[in-house]
Amino acid sequence: MTSLADFGIGAQVFVRDASSTDRSPWPDEPSGIIIRSGGSSLAGVWGSAAQGGRVWWIEFDEGQVNADGDGPYATAQVHERFLELAPPIEDLP
Repeated sequence: MTSLADFGIGAQVFVRDASSTDRSPWPDEPSGIIIRSGGSSLAGVWGSAAQGGRVWWIEFDEGQVNADGDGPYATAQVHERFLELAPPIEDLP
C-alpha cells in the first residue's frame, strides 16, 4: 500500500480503478503527472466530503475522454484512491 507521503506535486501516476466496484472515471487508465493539490487537500478535508482522502490535479500525458464520453481533457481532478504511482526509472549506467 502506498503511503500518503508518496503522492505530491511532480509525482508520475497511473489512473486506475480502485476496485471492481469502484471504477475510475477515466476508463482508459491514463498516465500523467500531479501538477497541484485539489480542493479537499487545500481545505484539509478528510471524511465524507472528500470520500476519505485527497484529490489531486493530474496533467495527462495525452488528452483523455471520461466515462461519460466527455473530453478530451488535458487535466482533471482525480481522487487519490484512483492513483497508482508509476514505478521509478532506474538509473542508466
